[in-house]
Amino acid sequence: MKVVCILEQATYKPGDQAPEGYLAWHEWAEVQHKAGLRQKQCGRCGLWRFPQQLSAEVDRAELVMTRKRKSRRVTVETPVCNNCHKPPNVGIEPPERSARMTG
Repeated sequence: MKVVCILEQATYKPGDQAPEGYLAWHEWAEVQHKAGLRQKQCGRCGLWRFPQQLSAEVDRAELVMTRKRKSRRVTVETPVCNNCHKPPNVGIEPPERSARMTG
């Protein structure tokens, strides 16, 4: 007796958002890589993400580099992924004021 398992996956295009699920993500990542998209490491969580998974925010840090007794300041820029980038106060409603407080 022979058993054949067929796994049907959605077709992905370069630039599509990442799907949920382990196998689907690997199929999607293969398409992104073949299209020439490369991952960059998030500066906050350290995970590697494709460009469509990164926010427009970039963290900048100034470091002092020392080599042969000479120091030099270097600015390091790291991208921030969508999961780490949380704009402040988005979706937060102000608390309702009670009748006593308003007057």
